Amino acid sequence: MAVVAAVAVGAYFVIGSGGGSGLADDGAHKLTTPQTVLSEYKRVGKGGESSSNSTVKDLAESGVKNGKSVVGFYSTADFGNYDPENPSDTSDLPSQSELLTAKGVTMAGGYGTIADPKAALDKFFAALKKNAEESSSGSKSELIGSPESVDLDGAVMKCQSAKSTNSLTKKVSTDWFCAWADYSTIAMVSPGDNTGSVSKDVAADITTKLRDQVRVKA
Repeated sequence: MAVVAAVAVGAYFVIGSGGGSGLADDGAHKLTTPQTVLSEYKRVGKGGESSSNSTVKDLAESGVKNGKSVVGFYSTADFGNYDPENPSDTSDLPSQSELLTAKGVTMAGGYGTIADPKAALDKFFAALKKNAEESSSGSKSELIGSPESVDLDGAVMKCQSAKSTNSLTKKVSTDWFCAWADYSTIAMVSPGDNTGSVSKDVAADITTKLRDQVRVKA
């Protein structure tokens, strides 16, 4: 999921406002990054909120009232105290044999007040496509097709696939990722599996379960 992982952090705050999406509003919620999710995935690094002035400004300009951004990286491999923000320190990286069988999940999103979840999600995928096209020059990664709607109680969700070459195994795979939006949160969930591709059903299932674990009352 090279394309998605590379550009999602630059796209998740492109959230607009507008009319209603026909969803029930269950009140204000925020996104968190627990140490463990989905039983077997451990957080890599600190994760959590970004409170930088530039990010907050981007959220405000895109229509998210009191917006905050949240990013979390998770893996079934043991990364110990490895810090993704200081990649030069590789002492805590897992062995290659462990990484070859590892699965991972990246969650990138934001929370605040979203007037129109459906419009927000459409703008998210449009921004993701634009950023992917601008950043993938010379890359072997590409988004495939168009986002497809998937049922999710309490939110709108769409999933899309991306074709890329795994940097570890050097194998080409097509993996699905999903994103949801409701009246207070929006997030992309990008699963990865070094042993094979991630199907649409698997991506949707992981996204649904992860949303239940990272989305909490504000």
